[in-house]
Parts: sequence; structure tokens; C-alpha cells
Amino acid sequence: MREEDLLRFVWVADPQISPDGARVAFTRVAVDIAADEYRTSLWVVEGAGGAPRPLTFGAYDLQPRWSPDGTRLAFVRKTEAKKPGQLWLLPMAGGEAAQVTRLEGGASEPAWSPDGARLAFLSGTNPALDDPKKEKPKNAPARVVTRPEFRMNDEGFTDHDHLDHVWVVEVAASGDPGAATPRQLTTGKFKEQNLRWSRDGKWILFVSDRRAEPWFDVEDWEIWAVAPDLAQPTEGAELKLVADIHGPLNAYAEAADGRIAAVGGIRPSPPRSYDQPDLLLFEGRWPRTAPRVLTQDYDGDIGDGISADQHPPRGGGAMPLGFTDGGRAVLTVAGRHGAAMLARIALDTGKIEELTDAQHEVIAGSVTPDGARVALTLGGLTRPGDLYLYDVARRSLTKLHAPNDAWMSEVKLGEIEELWFDSFDGRKIQGWIVKPPDFDPAKKYPAILEIHGGPHVAYGVAFFHEFRVLAAAGYVVLYTNPRGSTTYGQEFGNVIQYRYPGDDYRDLMAGVDELIGRGYVDETRLGVLGGSGGGLLTNWIVGQTGRFKAAITQRCVADWDSMYYSSDFTLFTPVWFRKPPYEDPQEYRERSPVKFATRVTTPLMVIHSEEDWRTPIAQGETMFRALKQQRKEVVMVRFPGESHELSRSGTPSRRVQNQQHIRRWFDKWLQGKPAPEYDA
Repeated sequence: MREEDLLRFVWVADPQISPDGARVAFTRVAVDIAADEYRTSLWVVEGAGGAPRPLTFGAYDLQPRWSPDGTRLAFVRKTEAKKPGQLWLLPMAGGEAAQVTRLEGGASEPAWSPDGARLAFLSGTNPALDDPKKEKPKNAPARVVTRPEFRMNDEGFTDHDHLDHVWVVEVAASGDPGAATPRQLTTGKFKEQNLRWSRDGKWILFVSDRRAEPWFDVEDWEIWAVAPDLAQPTEGAELKLVADIHGPLNAYAEAADGRIAAVGGIRPSPPRSYDQPDLLLFEGRWPRTAPRVLTQDYDGDIGDGISADQHPPRGGGAMPLGFTDGGRAVLTVAGRHGAAMLARIALDTGKIEELTDAQHEVIAGSVTPDGARVALTLGGLTRPGDLYLYDVARRSLTKLHAPNDAWMSEVKLGEIEELWFDSFDGRKIQGWIVKPPDFDPAKKYPAILEIHGGPHVAYGVAFFHEFRVLAAAGYVVLYTNPRGSTTYGQEFGNVIQYRYPGDDYRDLMAGVDELIGRGYVDETRLGVLGGSGGGLLTNWIVGQTGRFKAAITQRCVADWDSMYYSSDFTLFTPVWFRKPPYEDPQEYRERSPVKFATRVTTPLMVIHSEEDWRTPIAQGETMFRALKQQRKEVVMVRFPGESHELSRSGTPSRRVQNQQHIRRWFDKWLQGKPAPEYDA
């Protein structure tokens, strides 16, 4: 496997099962090499089997949503990748798609009313300001900033005059679907997301954080409702609070009797660094504020997945969530030990039954209204994601589409071995070893330690193209889940609070020791690589030990003090640090890798994106300058136009370049291959 193989992948995104469970529509994502971008189109496959077929041929079609009777498909079509899309309707019996909306701010997240007569959706259109005839200024005016969070990684600067609000439009079964005029239902300074209609069709439900200053407390999203026949948009007076806890509510589903299952969590005081997501059940009248925590005895993650570099870029999709067995249970995703499995959770006992195995990860999915069938994108160690149909009554899993099988059958992949090892304090740590093709245990291989970010995410049984490329280049690759990782319980995830980085570094070194003890790794040729939180730990590692002969830090943190003041999110609550840096600068200094720059002897490559606002590029520059001033071996690779998401959904050619730089840097220092472009 090579870096440029990235351009050959096809991804199955946002699988949407038809109401009768007979068909699955999905977004197909592929790379247009000439245009150097991702193309998204809508496809459908029969649940009974057969080859999938295209439904649309647009370059940027996504978000397919079935009408309640299964005769039409609403979707979003863009004319350009970075421009807002509009709603379109496609008759499934045949015929051309027809445009429904023509709004200046575009439209997204279509949601059908139960009778199929209306579509709710989100739009950032502001009718009071958006006059298409009005001449726009040649240069953007100055921004007046009054909020500490004013831009978001991979999204850009927040336009408070054009936030996503709830709209509705009539879509008659016959006639011109674009004849009706969309109506705005919400307005104001708070955005809405995650739309659904209530089962009785009387309300449009959505999720929103409607606090004036949310950065001074923990994350807190509630479920709200607005009447679809509201005459005028309001600032909130006509909204109904549906469900509320002290903490976030994310995905949710409504049962036939009005009960609501939601993924979220009640946040304790004082706040923790990591809070395990649970499944909550809301009963009774609105507003519902005291849910039953159905998974309080399950020490794992609910409704969340694991990390990979081959999840569908730009395609969207959500985790499956829905009631099943006549409302007696809920289907969702359970994360445990580096895997994400479809699970059935009984509402009376909270018992969890894992329906898919621990050798795969659920990437996205959807559930039929009766909970009888589930469409799933499932990934694993050898494939990035195939389309499956799960039958709940039969407990059977059927593969419907494997878009990469043909070309990947020509690629030789090495074995991946799972391992558990004891850390310095006896804590069990899980990891995986990726071996080169034609691996020979009698040889001595150079090895690379890969470190995930987060820190509260997990590596696991997902497909990683980067790991496979390095293994094919002759490296043994080790990746682990040190303390702080998800899918190992509440205590394991939160134990690093106020100690990050720290003992997680010792977990990583124990993993390297375990690998070396197997006898086939040359301990004089070790490399280390990490991104985001893994970049922070990479910087930390080279300041603590000289055992690695080459290192690469990506989208890193080097100086916590400047990170506090410049990241796109605030650190105002005592989650990662007890006090702000102007009150306790020593705590920030002690946990900043740049403090140990004088100790670094490992050649370091710094990879950073110039539009990374999660860990701004000054973090990478800090590490680069600190080592360069000491005339140490360091090089910086900067990617223009890219964000914190470069390795996961960046421009295809730049993702390839990124991996080429990674391999060439390690080849230079661990295999002695020339790479003159990195010479000072």
C-alpha cells in the first residue's frame, strides 16, 4: 500500500434505510483526481441484494432522506463544494430531481413531516439582510468581536447574522415542488441543529444551546420544539423546552408514545476532563428534566465511535439510534475496548446486548421507524467501511456493498496483532501491532509508535491508511490506547485530568518496551508520531527521552499558555486546568513540552496546517523555533488552506503529500535514505 492509494478509496457515507427496510440510500464519496477534491453522489441498493445503482450524478449531492411512504428522496445539492446547498426532491419511481429551495443562505438537514407534506430544514438565510441585488463590498469589513469563541476549526469565522435556523416548506406529492415559499420558524442569536418532527407532526424538534455565555460552564445542549405553523419567527418566546439536563444532549429519538431516548450525560460538579456518554430516557410531560440513565451500570461509551483516518470525508452521517421491539428497547452504538458495536439496550433493565462483533467499528447508520432493520457502515482492520443491513429479529448481518474490495484484493496487507500489557502501575493497556507484509519474526525491523489525539478518543479496530503505508515501507507500527482514552470506562478516561501529559507518557513507553521484548524490533531505530493531543505527547516524549531516533509532531500543542489564549474553544471552565494561566502560570508551564526543548536530541518534523484554529499554527512554530535556535535537527512542513482535519478530510493531494513527508522523514533517519529537501 502506498500514499497515493488514498486517491483510489471509495467511501460509503450516511446510510439511510427506507421506512419499509427494503432499500438503503447512501452518499458515495470518491476522489476526483483532476479536480483534486471529493465528489459526493447518491446511490441506492436493495436490501435483498444486487448491485448498487446511482440515483444522482451531481458532484456535490448529499444528505439523502426518505419520505415516510418511501416514494421520494429529499437531499441537498451544492453547485460548489464550499458553497451552501439547496433542497431537492427525487421521485423514486423515476424522473428528474426538482429543486425545492432557492435561499441565499442555502438549506441543509432535511426532515420529513410524518404525513410527507412538509420538509423542515436548516438555513442561515437572513431575509432582513440578504438582498441578492445589493452590491457586496469588494473587501470584507472589519469584524467586531465580543465573544471569546468567534471562529471554529474547519468552519471559519462565526457569522452571527446568518446562524442556522429552523425553516419549513410545503412539498406536495404532485406539481412543482419548488412552488411553495419556505417559511422561517426561528431566529435570533442562537443556532439550531439536529432536526426531527414529533411523531404526531405537531412540532419540529431540534437541539440548541441557548445560554448567553456558554463558555463559562460545561457543555449544555437541550432539546427544544417549535410549531411548524408559527406565523412569525421568534427569538424564543414561542419555543417549548422538551428535555433538559445539566449537560449535553446530542442524538435523540422519539418512541410512538412520546418517550425520548437521547445520548448525553449529566455533568457533575466540579467538572471532569472526560465524561462518559450515556443513554437517557425521558418520560412524562414537557419539559422533562429528570431522565432515567439506562446505562449507568455500563462502563463504556454510548453513541460514540473510534478514531480513524478513513472515515468518509465530506459525506456526513450519524450513529444509528432508534426504538425497537415495540418500544421495549433502543438500538444505538456501544464503545468498548477500541471497538464500536451496534447494541440493543432494554428499557426495563438497562441490559446491553452487543449485536455486532468487537472486530468492527460502526461508522454511521440509521434505523427503520419500527426498529426492525438497521443500515450500517461497518469498518474493520482490513477495510475502511462497507455497507451492511442488520435484521434485529433474526440477529443477522448482511453485506450489501463493499466498494473497495476489487482494488484492495491486489494489495498485500500485513497482519495486525492485538496486545494487552501492564503499565508502570499495573494498569492494563490495550494496543495493536501492524506488521509489514511478508513479516519475518527472525528479522529486526525499525518501529514507529503512533499516538492518537483527543486525548479522549480511542484507536482500535478501524482501518488506518497511514499505518498500512508505513508497514508497507518496512516498519512495524505500534498504536495503543493509553490512560485518558475512551471505551475503557469513566475512571480510565478521566484519570489524566490535571495530569496531561504525564502518566499517559509512561503507558506509551511501557508499550514500546513490550514491543521490543518480542525480539523483532531494532531498538536503535525507533520513531514516534502523533497528531493533535498525540502531537502534544510527541513533543513531550522527545523532551523526556532520547530513545527515539526520529519524531513527527502534527497539529500539536507545545505551549499551553498561548494555547489557552488562541484556540477556537475556550478553557474557561476548570476541566483541563484548575485556574487560568494569568493566575497560575506554573501549572501551564510544567505541562508545556517547549519547557524541555533544551533536552531534545531527536530529529523532529513539525507538520501543521496554516488554517488550523483548534491548535493554531503558532504551536508548531513554537516547537520549530525553539529547536532551530539551538541548531538542532528540525524541519517544518506547512499546509496552506488546510485545517486541523488535514489527515482525515483535507484536500486529497495534500493528504497524500502529508503521508509522503511522514514516510520520507522516517526513511531518512531510520533507514538511512537520502532526503535532501530536509537539509538546512
